[in-house]
Amino acid sequence: TAMAAYMASGDQTLTTTATTALTVGSNATTAQRNEIYEMSFANEGVPADLVMVHTVQRVSALGTSTGITPGLVSDSAERAAQAAVGDNHTVEPTLVATSILFQMPVNARASYRGVLPPGGCIFTPATVGAGINASSLHASATTDWRVNCWWRE
Repeated sequence: TAMAAYMASGDQTLTTTATTALTVGSNATTAQRNEIYEMSFANEGVPADLVMVHTVQRVSALGTSTGITPGLVSDSAERAAQAAVGDNHTVEPTLVATSILFQMPVNARASYRGVLPPGGCIFTPATVGAGINASSLHASATTDWRVNCWWRE
């Protein structure tokens, strides 16, 4: 049987240290695996010629954030998403060392979309708090940026 598909979007203000715009992970009640198959990154602020470094990395704890209710992408008869999803982090997630899954410098006048092939998706463990985060940084810019994530569970 096909897995249900979901989407969530988060944003953050760019700073000089990596700040998280979106986390997608296993919730505290029903630990589940998430199969991330697409992500996109874009500047929301005033366009400028600067390069933002976007990073997707595994986390072992999701941090403290504003909860987001994921949208259902597949058949509307599917259940609500079980994933714990958040943006606007006041406490950053706990990163898993040496687990960078994706890192891409992108000019703020452009956007980036990454689509992973079937079987080549990012899988998260079915462990409470385990998941991924999408963060970005720049040495001096303070523009707002957004990340979108699509997954199955």
